[in-house]
Amino acid sequence: MKNTLYPSTESSTHVVLSASLRKLFTLAQQVARHPASVLIVGETGTGKELLARSIHEHSLRSANSWIDINCAAMPEHLVESELFGYEKGAFSGADAPKPGLFELANGGTLFLDEIGDLDPKVQVKLLRVLDGAPYFRLGGSKKISTDVRIGAATNQNLEQLVRSGKFRGDLYHRLAQFRLDIPPLRERHEDLLGIAEQVLHHHCPESRFTGEAIGAMFAYDWPGNTRELRNSVFRAVMLAKDPQREITAADLRLPECASAKVTRDQPEVTLDGNWELFERQKVFEALEQSSGNQGKAAMILGVSRRTLLRKLKAYREGRAEDSLGTLCIEQQRYYRAKIKAPVTLTHDEGLLEGTLINLSIGGAAVFIPAALKFGSLVKLCFRLPDSNGPSELQGRIAWSNNDGDHGIQFSDMRPQVRTTLQHWLHAQMKNEGWHTECAN
Repeated sequence: MKNTLYPSTESSTHVVLSASLRKLFTLAQQVARHPASVLIVGETGTGKELLARSIHEHSLRSANSWIDINCAAMPEHLVESELFGYEKGAFSGADAPKPGLFELANGGTLFLDEIGDLDPKVQVKLLRVLDGAPYFRLGGSKKISTDVRIGAATNQNLEQLVRSGKFRGDLYHRLAQFRLDIPPLRERHEDLLGIAEQVLHHHCPESRFTGEAIGAMFAYDWPGNTRELRNSVFRAVMLAKDPQREITAADLRLPECASAKVTRDQPEVTLDGNWELFERQKVFEALEQSSGNQGKAAMILGVSRRTLLRKLKAYREGRAEDSLGTLCIEQQRYYRAKIKAPVTLTHDEGLLEGTLINLSIGGAAVFIPAALKFGSLVKLCFRLPDSNGPSELQGRIAWSNNDGDHGIQFSDMRPQVRTTLQHWLHAQMKNEGWHTECAN
């Protein structure tokens, strides 16, 4: 999946692996260049503001202001003055005029977080402004007109609030010209594991989760969603006995209900068992059940994808099977080949030399003895093994660690370079023992 909508900074990078989230971002991409209001609904910590900011950054208003306000965090008597501004002397303490957020966001996007907590009196005035009516600052006598796109988010059931009379129905329909619902993390195991491994590898690139730890994460409900997951993994890394090697279920310190559930639902044999022949049979049964999809097979077995790949490599070296299964087109897009090759990186700071660590169709990991800023543009130049010439690719820094490793997310690449890279990656897949499904 081409990453065209996701923010570029590491701290706010979306991991989009599940079918439900891919569909959501496809809809968001369609919404981005449309002027209509967008209402984003989801539990706390699911990334509602991140999605709204992504829509703004890829809209026709991206060059103009992004302004946000948390309606639940502002005292009721201040929300109106914050939104619409005030004149000098409008109330005690108003010693100078102040423009409201609508004025500051003119030509851009105003994001209203926790819109369900908005005071009913402010709802009336907000509706009039959204319908294009000019408004007065508090204490003002001059009408102000603005051109603002509205994004709103809530973790509440606004339809129920409308039925109970706590939220205006006409305002709800005005805000929800487009509605995007973010599913909770507990319903997106691919994203859950992807986010957990992203945080883990950011701090400890060589570490892994044990099968028991992955089972515990899948068993837990994560009421705080992504925010809670990131905090839990970070805490586990900080407190683990051996974080450079592996993170266990005990390191995660999840509620006892998760441990009890994973124990109750634990597969008959895990990849940490000693019954090698039976274990191998279970691995290939999982691959067959998932049509060769490594991520799904790992979920069935209750282990990380890295553990599954390590086992598959051992089976290949032992000639356990001639083929490991089939990688579908979607799985090939996430395939990452290990490589150790010299690389030259062109950056604002000049020309840097380093080592290419791994490579995929969407990005690469490189070792550079310098700390490069998140989101900065770079150009890579390297030679693939057995290739006719060097390859040049542009991208942005997506993550880094204290050891000098940097993740680079590629930008659009020339067709010839893309074809060369795809052919090389397909060769690596086959060398590892995979069949590759071809596009129709």
